[in-house]
Amino acid sequence: MMVTDLVYHETFVKHVMSPGHPESPERLKSAMNSINGSGFLDDKLVNILTPKRAPLEELYLVHDKAYIEGIRIKSERGGGIYTGDTSVNAFTYEAALLAAGGGIEAVDRIMLEESENAFVLCRPPGHHAEYERAYGFCFINNVAVAAKHLLEKCDVERVMIVDYDAHHGNGTQRTFYSSKDVLYVGLHQDGRTLFPGSGFPNETGAGEGEGYTVNLAMYPGAGDSSYDQAFSRVIEPITRTFCPDFILVSVGYDGHFKDPLTQLGLTTSGFAKMNSRLKKMAAVYAEGRLVCFLEGGYDLDIVGMCSLNLVQELAGVDVTLFNDRYEESEIASEYTARLIEKIISDSPLL
Repeated sequence: MMVTDLVYHETFVKHVMSPGHPESPERLKSAMNSINGSGFLDDKLVNILTPKRAPLEELYLVHDKAYIEGIRIKSERGGGIYTGDTSVNAFTYEAALLAAGGGIEAVDRIMLEESENAFVLCRPPGHHAEYERAYGFCFINNVAVAAKHLLEKCDVERVMIVDYDAHHGNGTQRTFYSSKDVLYVGLHQDGRTLFPGSGFPNETGAGEGEGYTVNLAMYPGAGDSSYDQAFSRVIEPITRTFCPDFILVSVGYDGHFKDPLTQLGLTTSGFAKMNSRLKKMAAVYAEGRLVCFLEGGYDLDIVGMCSLNLVQELAGVDVTLFNDRYEESEIASEYTARLIEKIISDSPLL
């Protein structure tokens, strides 16, 4: 019987940036409490995978060597600041290496058919981290490291990355902007209204990567209906064209309407539907190969509920229904429809 790997390490909760910081250890504690409290871990459908550190040479495929060394030095000194909201403590370097290593182990186990899929429940997150820049709470770009590993070390030619965090995955996009081997699809709040101020529809890739970056920059308040349109009209059709060998997902629960840092309108059932569709896409095109990485999400209850739902979906058990409701505005829905028309007309893959 194939299992779902839940990648987790106790060091992930030892990384702390500052008291009261939204990207807190409590996020992972809430997720693990929710998953453990459900009782379905007893069914042996989920394997708790304790990761090892990522090999440094794998990180250097995505990041500058001196930059990685700088994180180590700052951590060993007990802490240091990169930007006003992004800093390290004594455990950050170790946690970041374990998070990236967890992604590598997760994809390797799937390639070896030792597991079916995985959720890397990690901190620090990664999708804002750039070649030589810690940014937006991120230090090592976990999903980019996993994608590079698949392309360089495994029998994989095409990787699709779907990033549904409310904030644009600038670091991931930049890593693969000129590559036709990685299709990056971002669904996020419009960068005119949210950090990091990038990820616009006209950012479509460069050189041989032209068309392999797709940005669905959502109007504030966009919710389940808009994301449903995005999957039906853009994401599922473009997956058919690209036909990935592996799908990686940057999961962010900050698109929920209760999130304190953003202005989107997703519900827990909206997230659950996206996860279901992503799993079906992986089954149809990528032999079921699917790994999800935790990025953002800052309402602790929502992180717990959505993490439980994701593991349930991956493990193939009934997904718990919650009763949160949100009515998307007509303005947001109509904006999404126009946005999708533009993306379809501009994309060589649609």
